[in-house]
Amino acid sequence: MKNESNAKYEVKRERYVDIKKVSKYTSLPVKTIYDWSNQGRFLCIKYGRRILFDIHDVDKAMANLKQPYLKHEKTVNKIIGDLQGDGI
Repeated sequence: MKNESNAKYEVKRERYVDIKKVSKYTSLPVKTIYDWSNQGRFLCIKYGRRILFDIHDVDKAMANLKQPYLKHEKTVNKIIGDLQGDGI
């Protein structure tokens, strides 16, 4: 019995998924995924009218989008400092 209940909670991870599953997996809108796949940010497999995504490629693409938060904060502070220093 114990094995059966554990089987219910096993995560089944598919390697190739459709755009709706990628959207749910990444929390990105479907339109954004379509746009990014057209731009080459997300690699995809087109098979007739179907578009499939390799979940490993999705993970790599998302990892490439990561940026440290402090980097943006430093840039904003520099811009504000430059503006204040110029007397604007």
